Amino acid sequence: MLNNQLCIFGDSIYCGVTFDETFGRYTLCRNTFDKKLRSFGVTVRNNARPGCTTDIALNHLDEARVLPGAVCLISFGGNDSDLEWEKVAADPDHYHEGKVSLAQFKENIRELILFAREKQMQPVVCTPLPVAAERYFETFSKGLDRSALMRYLHNTEYIYRWQERYALGAQQVACSMNCEVFDLRSIFLYQRDFSALMCRDGIHPSAAGYTLMTQAFCSFWGVESASDTQSQRVFHPFFNPASAFSF
Repeated sequence: MLNNQLCIFGDSIYCGVTFDETFGRYTLCRNTFDKKLRSFGVTVRNNARPGCTTDIALNHLDEARVLPGAVCLISFGGNDSDLEWEKVAADPDHYHEGKVSLAQFKENIRELILFAREKQMQPVVCTPLPVAAERYFETFSKGLDRSALMRYLHNTEYIYRWQERYALGAQQVACSMNCEVFDLRSIFLYQRDFSALMCRDGIHPSAAGYTLMTQAFCSFWGVESASDTQSQRVFHPFFNPASAFSF
Protein backbone atom coordinates (compact mmCIF):
# COMPACT_ATOMS: atom_id res chain seq x y z
CA MET A 1 0.00 0.00 0.00
CA LEU A 2 1.29 3.44 -0.96
CA ASN A 3 0.41 5.20 2.30
CA ASN A 4 -2.22 5.04 5.01
CA GLN A 5 -3.11 8.72 4.80
CA LEU A 6 -4.56 10.89 2.02
CA CYS A 7 -5.34 14.60 1.91
CA ILE A 8 -7.42 15.88 -1.04
CA PHE A 9 -7.67 19.34 -2.57
CA GLY A 10 -10.06 19.48 -5.50
CA ASP A 11 -13.46 20.43 -6.87
CA SER A 12 -16.95 18.90 -7.14
CA ILE A 13 -15.62 15.76 -8.83
CA TYR A 14 -13.81 14.94 -5.59
CA CYS A 15 -17.09 15.49 -3.74
CA GLY A 16 -18.71 12.82 -5.93
CA VAL A 17 -21.09 15.11 -7.84
CA THR A 18 -22.87 13.49 -10.79
CA PHE A 19 -26.14 13.84 -12.69
CA ASP A 20 -28.89 11.35 -11.89
CA GLU A 21 -30.66 10.58 -15.17
CA THR A 22 -33.53 8.86 -13.36
CA PHE A 23 -34.48 11.85 -11.21
CA GLY A 24 -33.13 14.55 -13.56
CA ARG A 25 -30.99 16.29 -10.95
CA TYR A 26 -27.49 16.44 -9.52
CA THR A 27 -26.69 14.03 -6.75
CA LEU A 28 -23.68 12.52 -4.98
CA CYS A 29 -22.19 9.24 -6.13
CA ARG A 30 -22.07 6.74 -3.30
CA ASN A 31 -19.12 4.74 -4.62
CA THR A 32 -16.17 7.12 -4.75
CA PHE A 33 -12.48 6.27 -4.51
CA ASP A 34 -11.99 7.98 -1.15
CA LYS A 35 -14.67 5.80 0.41
CA LYS A 36 -13.04 2.71 -1.09
CA LEU A 37 -9.63 3.71 0.27
CA ARG A 38 -11.18 4.27 3.71
CA SER A 39 -12.42 0.67 3.57
CA PHE A 40 -8.77 -0.37 3.27
CA GLY A 41 -7.87 1.58 6.40
CA VAL A 42 -6.63 4.75 4.71
CA THR A 43 -7.31 7.94 6.68
CA VAL A 44 -8.74 10.56 4.30
CA ARG A 45 -9.11 14.29 4.79
CA ASN A 46 -11.17 15.63 1.90
CA ASN A 47 -10.88 19.41 1.40
CA ALA A 48 -12.65 19.39 -1.98
CA ARG A 49 -15.31 22.04 -2.64
CA PRO A 50 -17.92 22.22 -5.42
CA GLY A 51 -16.99 24.97 -7.87
CA CYS A 52 -13.52 25.26 -6.39
CA THR A 53 -10.74 26.96 -8.32
CA THR A 54 -7.10 27.22 -7.30
CA ASP A 55 -7.77 30.81 -6.20
CA ILE A 56 -10.52 29.64 -3.86
CA ALA A 57 -8.39 26.76 -2.57
CA LEU A 58 -5.52 29.09 -1.70
CA ASN A 59 -7.89 31.49 0.05
CA HIS A 60 -9.13 28.69 2.31
CA LEU A 61 -5.84 27.02 3.20
CA ASP A 62 -6.12 28.27 6.76
CA GLU A 63 -9.24 26.10 7.09
CA ALA A 64 -7.69 23.02 5.48
CA ARG A 65 -7.53 19.75 7.37
CA VAL A 66 -4.03 18.43 6.79
CA LEU A 67 -2.30 15.16 7.61
CA PRO A 68 1.49 15.39 8.06
CA GLY A 69 3.07 12.42 6.30
CA ALA A 70 0.08 11.94 3.98
CA VAL A 71 -0.10 11.87 0.22
CA CYS A 72 -1.62 15.23 -0.79
CA LEU A 73 -3.70 15.00 -3.97
CA ILE A 74 -4.00 18.32 -5.83
CA SER A 75 -6.50 18.34 -8.71
CA PHE A 76 -7.82 21.51 -10.35
CA GLY A 77 -8.35 22.97 -13.78
CA GLY A 78 -11.98 22.40 -14.73
CA ASN A 79 -13.37 25.43 -12.92
CA ASP A 80 -10.22 27.53 -13.36
CA SER A 81 -10.42 27.21 -17.15
CA ASP A 82 -14.16 27.79 -17.40
CA LEU A 83 -15.31 30.97 -19.08
CA GLU A 84 -18.10 33.29 -17.98
CA TRP A 85 -20.40 32.21 -20.77
CA GLU A 86 -22.97 34.98 -20.33
CA LYS A 87 -20.22 37.53 -20.97
CA VAL A 88 -18.98 35.55 -23.95
CA ALA A 89 -22.47 35.46 -25.45
CA ALA A 90 -22.86 39.19 -24.87
CA ASP A 91 -19.50 40.04 -26.46
CA PRO A 92 -18.32 37.23 -28.75
CA ASP A 93 -15.91 39.35 -30.77
CA HIS A 94 -13.40 39.96 -27.98
CA TYR A 95 -11.09 37.66 -26.04
CA HIS A 96 -12.34 36.18 -22.77
CA GLU A 97 -10.11 34.81 -20.04
CA GLY A 98 -10.87 31.81 -17.84
CA LYS A 99 -12.04 32.31 -14.28
CA VAL A 100 -8.37 31.93 -13.40
CA SER A 101 -5.87 32.77 -16.14
CA LEU A 102 -3.52 30.00 -17.20
CA ALA A 103 -0.49 31.92 -15.90
CA GLN A 104 -2.13 32.47 -12.50
CA PHE A 105 -3.34 28.85 -12.43
CA LYS A 106 0.20 27.57 -12.86
CA GLU A 107 1.44 29.87 -10.10
CA ASN A 108 -1.38 28.66 -7.85
CA ILE A 109 -0.51 25.00 -8.47
CA ARG A 110 3.06 25.86 -7.49
CA GLU A 111 1.80 27.45 -4.26
CA LEU A 112 -0.34 24.40 -3.45
CA ILE A 113 2.64 22.08 -3.96
CA LEU A 114 4.73 24.26 -1.66
CA PHE A 115 1.94 24.30 0.93
CA ALA A 116 1.76 20.50 0.92
CA ARG A 117 5.50 20.22 1.41
CA GLU A 118 5.50 22.83 4.18
CA LYS A 119 2.90 20.68 5.97
CA GLN A 120 5.16 17.60 5.59
CA MET A 121 2.88 16.00 3.00
CA GLN A 122 3.84 14.36 -0.30
CA PRO A 123 2.13 16.34 -3.10
CA VAL A 124 0.77 14.52 -6.13
CA VAL A 125 -0.74 16.62 -8.92
CA CYS A 126 -3.71 14.94 -10.59
CA THR A 127 -4.66 16.06 -14.10
CA PRO A 128 -8.26 17.29 -14.58
CA LEU A 129 -10.74 15.11 -16.39
CA PRO A 130 -11.33 15.89 -20.07
CA VAL A 131 -14.47 17.76 -21.10
CA ALA A 132 -17.09 16.10 -23.28
CA ALA A 133 -17.29 19.32 -25.26
CA GLU A 134 -20.58 18.93 -27.16
CA ARG A 135 -22.46 17.90 -24.03
CA TYR A 136 -20.98 20.74 -22.04
CA PHE A 137 -21.93 23.24 -24.74
CA GLU A 138 -25.52 22.00 -24.57
CA THR A 139 -25.41 22.48 -20.79
CA PHE A 140 -23.99 25.99 -20.46
CA SER A 141 -25.60 27.46 -23.58
CA LYS A 142 -29.20 27.01 -22.39
CA GLY A 143 -30.86 30.39 -22.32
CA LEU A 144 -27.94 32.08 -24.07
CA ASP A 145 -27.41 33.19 -27.65
CA ARG A 146 -25.91 30.04 -29.14
CA SER A 147 -25.03 31.67 -32.43
CA ALA A 148 -22.99 34.28 -30.55
CA LEU A 149 -21.27 31.57 -28.52
CA MET A 150 -20.39 29.68 -31.68
CA ARG A 151 -19.06 32.86 -33.26
CA TYR A 152 -16.59 33.02 -30.40
CA LEU A 153 -15.76 29.32 -30.23
CA HIS A 154 -15.89 28.51 -33.98
CA ASN A 155 -16.49 24.90 -32.95
CA THR A 156 -17.26 23.08 -29.69
CA GLU A 157 -13.92 21.26 -29.83
CA TYR A 158 -12.30 24.55 -28.82
CA ILE A 159 -13.82 24.00 -25.34
CA TYR A 160 -11.80 20.79 -25.05
CA ARG A 161 -8.58 22.37 -26.32
CA TRP A 162 -8.94 25.41 -24.07
CA GLN A 163 -9.33 23.25 -20.96
CA GLU A 164 -6.52 20.92 -22.05
CA ARG A 165 -4.06 23.81 -21.70
CA TYR A 166 -4.70 23.77 -17.96
CA ALA A 167 -4.07 20.04 -17.72
CA LEU A 168 -0.76 20.50 -19.52
CA GLY A 169 0.04 23.51 -17.35
CA ALA A 170 -0.48 21.51 -14.16
CA GLN A 171 1.85 18.79 -15.46
CA GLN A 172 4.47 21.35 -16.45
CA VAL A 173 4.52 22.91 -12.98
CA ALA A 174 4.66 19.52 -11.29
CA CYS A 175 7.54 18.38 -13.46
CA SER A 176 9.46 21.60 -12.89
CA MET A 177 9.14 21.07 -9.12
CA ASN A 178 9.96 17.34 -9.21
CA CYS A 179 6.42 16.60 -8.01
CA GLU A 180 4.72 13.34 -8.88
CA VAL A 181 1.81 13.32 -11.32
CA PHE A 182 -1.26 11.10 -11.40
CA ASP A 183 -2.51 11.30 -14.99
CA LEU A 184 -6.20 10.61 -14.47
CA ARG A 185 -7.04 12.52 -17.64
CA SER A 186 -5.14 10.03 -19.80
CA ILE A 187 -6.81 7.11 -18.07
CA PHE A 188 -10.20 8.45 -19.17
CA LEU A 189 -9.02 9.26 -22.68
CA TYR A 190 -7.56 5.77 -23.13
CA GLN A 191 -11.00 4.20 -22.72
CA ARG A 192 -12.91 3.41 -25.91
CA ASP A 193 -16.20 4.13 -24.13
CA PHE A 194 -15.18 7.61 -22.91
CA SER A 195 -18.61 9.10 -23.62
CA ALA A 196 -20.19 6.62 -21.22
CA LEU A 197 -17.82 7.77 -18.48
CA MET A 198 -19.19 11.33 -18.40
CA CYS A 199 -22.68 12.36 -17.38
CA ARG A 200 -25.12 14.57 -19.29
CA ASP A 201 -23.45 17.87 -18.43
CA GLY A 202 -20.13 16.84 -20.03
CA ILE A 203 -17.95 17.77 -17.05
CA HIS A 204 -18.82 15.37 -14.21
CA PRO A 205 -18.25 11.61 -14.27
CA SER A 206 -21.15 9.21 -14.63
CA ALA A 207 -21.48 6.26 -12.26
CA ALA A 208 -19.22 4.34 -14.67
CA GLY A 209 -16.74 7.21 -14.58
CA TYR A 210 -16.58 7.15 -10.80
CA THR A 211 -16.07 3.39 -10.94
CA LEU A 212 -13.11 3.94 -13.25
CA MET A 213 -11.73 6.59 -10.90
CA THR A 214 -11.96 4.13 -8.01
CA GLN A 215 -10.17 1.44 -10.02
CA ALA A 216 -7.47 3.89 -11.07
CA PHE A 217 -6.83 5.30 -7.61
CA CYS A 218 -6.83 1.84 -6.04
CA SER A 219 -4.30 0.72 -8.66
CA PHE A 220 -2.18 3.78 -7.90
CA TRP A 221 -2.49 3.11 -4.18
CA GLY A 222 -1.49 -0.51 -4.51
CA VAL A 223 -4.80 -2.05 -3.46
CA GLU A 224 -7.43 -3.84 -5.53
CA SER A 225 -10.99 -2.56 -5.82
CA ALA A 226 -13.81 -5.10 -6.02
CA SER A 227 -14.54 -4.21 -9.64
CA ASP A 228 -10.95 -4.48 -10.88
CA THR A 229 -11.48 -8.04 -12.04
CA GLN A 230 -14.81 -7.24 -13.71
CA SER A 231 -13.66 -4.81 -16.40
CA GLN A 232 -10.72 -4.58 -18.72
CA ARG A 233 -9.40 -1.05 -18.44
CA VAL A 234 -6.23 0.50 -19.78
CA PHE A 235 -4.30 2.30 -17.05
CA HIS A 236 -1.45 4.72 -17.29
CA PRO A 237 -2.02 6.38 -13.95
CA PHE A 238 1.34 7.61 -12.83
CA PHE A 239 4.66 8.90 -14.00
CA ASN A 240 7.70 10.23 -12.27
CA PRO A 241 8.66 13.71 -13.50
CA ALA A 242 12.30 12.68 -13.61
CA SER A 243 11.44 10.64 -16.70
CA ALA A 244 9.14 13.26 -18.23
CA PHE A 245 9.95 16.05 -20.63
CA SER A 246 11.72 19.13 -19.37
CA PHE A 247 9.72 22.34 -19.64
